[in-house]
This record gives sequence, structure tokens and C-alpha cells, in this order.
Amino acid sequence: SKAEYEELKEKYEKRLEEEIRLIKEKSFLQDLSYISISGSGKVTDSYIKISGSGLVEGWHGGSIKISGSGLITDDEIKISGRGVIPGDLKTTRLSVSGAFKSEGSLEATTVNISGSCKIEGSLTVYERVAVSGSIKIGGDLIANEAELVSGGSLKVEGLVTCFTAELNGKYNIGGDLSCQDSFTSYLTSKSRINGDIKCGGDVYIEQEKRGGILKVPRIIAQGDVYVEGVETEYISGRTVKIGPKCKIGDVEEKLEN
Repeated sequence: SKAEYEELKEKYEKRLEEEIRLIKEKSFLQDLSYISISGSGKVTDSYIKISGSGLVEGWHGGSIKISGSGLITDDEIKISGRGVIPGDLKTTRLSVSGAFKSEGSLEATTVNISGSCKIEGSLTVYERVAVSGSIKIGGDLIANEAELVSGGSLKVEGLVTCFTAELNGKYNIGGDLSCQDSFTSYLTSKSRINGDIKCGGDVYIEQEKRGGILKVPRIIAQGDVYVEGVETEYISGRTVKIGPKCKIGDVEEKLEN
């Protein structure tokens, strides 16, 4: 009868509403206030994927904007085009081939930048940082056990800690650069480290191009040091060799007996 139909319909709708409520309680989707996608895309409990342009508001209390293509998961942040994400996120892999901005600090296992990347806080990396484009970090670059390789443009407002560093291209570091093992640089333009280079192994700096210059207050190494195109007040190492185009203050060699 019509009355029985209406009663069953009401029960079904109430049960459906309750199921939707329970799903939302367990999902980040409950925090999303707005989703807009032009092109193709998908938003699930575990990832955001957009091809075209999209805006997702409420993700971990912030917003994600992507123009081009992008994938945001706990395991990977991949941007080809333009992307903006909230800060204080953790991921396994960060890969940028367009323009990317993190509105705060970011933590990743590996970082690969072939485009343009801006991180408004600090960047913490556990295995490898590779830069062939440009990266600007508003805080520290903390990569204590990681390899740092840059052939593009690297700017860090704070200090840098890493296991090994190979810096080519242009770089500007606001604090100390500390390497547990070795530091290598092939100078192609004017670069600057406002703190000291502190290295547990060898330091090798070569002037690859005529205009390649590095200004740094002090170089303190436990291993051997060779420099070209360097302006510094002080160098200490097991052995120290000074190449062309250098302006050096004091030199201290700590030869082993």
C-alpha cells in the first residue's frame, strides 16, 4: 500500500543518512569545505588527483590549488604545472616539474626539483635532494643523512645540514653549511654562504667558469681542502691547497704525524 511504501522509504532514507554520517566521520572529506575541478580529477580518502585546474579547501586545514596536473597522497606529491599546498605535510616523494609552493614546512624522504619550488618553512629530507631547477626555502634545509645535489639555483634562508653536498650552479645559504662527509662545488656564478662550511671530510671547490665565485666566512674541514675562486677569512684542513682567483686570510693545516 501507499502507506507501507512511505514507511519503508522513510526508513531507507534515515539509514542512508546514518551511513553517510559514519563514512564522513572516518574521512578527511568531512573537513573539506569546497571542491572545484575543471578538467578531470578525483578526490578520495587517500589522494587528490587533478588534471586541468582545481581547488580543494579544507585539506588538513588548508587548501590545495593545482593548474596543470597534480597528485597529492601520503606517499607522493607530484606537480606538473602549478601547485600550492598547505604546510606541515609529510610525504615519501616530492617531485616538481612546474611551479610549486608549500605554505609552511615540508617533510619528505626524497625531493626532486626540475621546475620552481618555494617552501615557506623548513624542508626535512631523509635520503636525497636533487635540484636541477630552482628551490627557495624560507627556513632550514635539514638533510642530516641525505645527499644534497644541486645544479640549478638553491636559496636557503637558514642553515643546511646534510651527509654529502655537491653544489653547482648558483646557491645562497643564510647560515652554516654542515656536511658529515664531503663538500664539492663547481662554481659557475656568484654564490654565497653567510655562515661557515663545516665538513667532516674533504672540501673541493673548482672555478668551472670565469665568473664563478664563492664568498664564505670560514671553511673548516677534517679532510683535505682544495679551493679555486673562493673569498674567505680562514681555512683549516688536514692539507690546504689554494688555486687561482682566491682571496684567503689565514690558513691552518692539521697534518697527521
